[in-house]
Amino acid sequence: MKRSYSLRAGFTLVELLVVIAIIGVLVGLLLPAVQAAREAARRMQCSNNLKQLGLASHNYHDTFLTFPAYRQKAGSPSAADFQGYGPLISFLPFIEQQALYDQIKTVSRDFYLPISPTVDNLVATTPMAAFSCPSDMPFPSATVRGNCNYAVSAGSNIGWTIAESRRNGVFGMDAPTRMAMIVDGTSNTILFSEHLTGDGDDGTYRQKTDLVRAQPWSANESTQQGPITDAQVEAYGQACDAGRNNHTSYYGYRWGRPVYIYTVFNTVAPPNWKYPSCMTCSTCGAGDSKGVFPARSRHPGGVNVVLADASVRMMTETVDLQLYHGLGSRNGGEVVTLP
Repeated sequence: MKRSYSLRAGFTLVELLVVIAIIGVLVGLLLPAVQAAREAARRMQCSNNLKQLGLASHNYHDTFLTFPAYRQKAGSPSAADFQGYGPLISFLPFIEQQALYDQIKTVSRDFYLPISPTVDNLVATTPMAAFSCPSDMPFPSATVRGNCNYAVSAGSNIGWTIAESRRNGVFGMDAPTRMAMIVDGTSNTILFSEHLTGDGDDGTYRQKTDLVRAQPWSANESTQQGPITDAQVEAYGQACDAGRNNHTSYYGYRWGRPVYIYTVFNTVAPPNWKYPSCMTCSTCGAGDSKGVFPARSRHPGGVNVVLADASVRMMTETVDLQLYHGLGSRNGGEVVTLP
């Protein structure tokens, strides 16, 4: 009896290995493109958040005829400087958060009382998509979700306790500014930018998100006093890097506070500075001190900024430092052209 055999087509081992190799190459080519597309989407969302803050600041100005100071000091005589209310609180009614603003206003008795644990807890438990850049990682805490990636510009000065006349940003510490005071032009003056959130781990140093303490500043304090030179910024950065053992890791921790590491930055050092953010105070837990507090982001190559005309631009980390100082100053008389 004659037997019949059926022949089954198949791959040889060599063919299978070739196919696997081709698939591996294609996946290797595809993944970076997918990651780039995702980052482009995150960056677009981040840019849109800044655009909304720029428009909110204009609406605030239309209502009150000023921009808010970056520190709304509590009315109580016993309130310390850092116990005031941050600038982003002032913008809540203009980003459809009137109810939250009213809650804070009621608890603080019309901002008379120093910022309290009740207000801090309200902020901590209220994550705000409008204040968060999706390219960054949130603060690693199950209870503190009210983080902040956006900061108002205090200008090209080291801030806090310097003379009021040297505070050359759109946002002053105590004195509100008006649109007419931006004499350098709204399209040539930075209003907001980005910064990163820390990790709350003071035992581990991370250059991008930690703040170094106790580094005295001996150079000029602002462009009003004379240009802060590239060499002076570089020297300070090196000193700060050497003092990294004394640092804190709470950048972007709360959006309700009026200090540098939470809601304020300056343009003394370039975006994504290669050195850590740094302040002169030796014991301050937050940025209630003079210092250098750069804009930072996880976007490749630079940071998003919103100008005083409410337009959003990407500011490269290789920007000329003196040009960047001019963009931070509202009244320095610099002739600048955005790169």
